[in-house]
Amino acid sequence: MALNFAIVYGSVRSERQGIKAARFIINQIKARGHQATLIDPVKYQLPLLDKMYKEYPKEETPADLEKIAEVFRNADAFVFVTGEYNHVMPPALTNLIDYFMNEYF
Repeated sequence: MALNFAIVYGSVRSERQGIKAARFIINQIKARGHQATLIDPVKYQLPLLDKMYKEYPKEETPADLEKIAEVFRNADAFVFVTGEYNHVMPPALTNLIDYFMNEYF
């Protein structure tokens, strides 16, 4: 049975190197017959969290949040690829994952 993976990458820095690891993981997952979707904060550029995804009225939900929520709802597994900055997750990753809660369940 093929699994569906959400690969969540954490860095938005211009010289980021971890994206290579994320792409490697995606290629390895696909080579084993599974699906993998990359969630990259550079692509989505979400604003600082004001309301969680679940707090938006359906007709007012930003399109990018809806796309990410759909990937998360359909995921069988999550893989987070990130560096460590000042002993914590990068702010872009924290911001991205804080938008969602129910979708992880």
